Amino acid sequence: MPEEVFSVLIVEDHLMVAAGLKAMLEDEPDLEVVGQAATVAAAVVAVADLRPDVVMLDFRLPDGQGADAITAVLGAFPEAKILTVTAHSEAEALGPAVSAGVMGFVRKDSPGDELLTAVRTVAAGGAYFSRDAMAQIIRGQRPDTSGPAVSEREVEVLQRLADGLTIPVIARELDLSQHTVRNHLRSVMAKLGVHTSLDAVVHGARAGLIDLRLPD
Repeated sequence: MPEEVFSVLIVEDHLMVAAGLKAMLEDEPDLEVVGQAATVAAAVVAVADLRPDVVMLDFRLPDGQGADAITAVLGAFPEAKILTVTAHSEAEALGPAVSAGVMGFVRKDSPGDELLTAVRTVAAGGAYFSRDAMAQIIRGQRPDTSGPAVSEREVEVLQRLADGLTIPVIARELDLSQHTVRNHLRSVMAKLGVHTSLDAVVHGARAGLIDLRLPD
């Protein structure tokens, strides 16, 4: 048995897609699907009741989409870690979703291994994103260099988060405790004026603090 099992709520209105996601996740010993919902309204009820580690949220639902859906879910359970599942054409609309508090986003047509990695990364407190979608969010934005100075150690933590590493891995690489890594992450988030690790990555990239190695 794995040391830790992460619970997942699937929010998807296409039944076949939801069934496929559930089957894939339940094949993994460290992931447990605790519920499903097909609308934002049902997701709000489910997340408050089930309090899952990860909410796998379709970007477009019959009664809401994007930032509005994320805001509604977080209103019911502020500790929720939301992974948004998107179509390629929605990449340019992800900026508001990041600001609303999403922890990651992944394409619907991504390979199964990538979807599983995204769920595990978000569950562990990391940020997960496809590089092409992140490129569309960041390009064309003016750098934001205002606010308190970010320390060298905070930049090291943020860069590794942007590289897709989880907090336990970052702690091992930097020879720090996980508690210390989380403290550095909370500090840089406060300095950047954001509330999630993914938003910290976006703002850090806009300010030139980190390198996302985005596609041309």
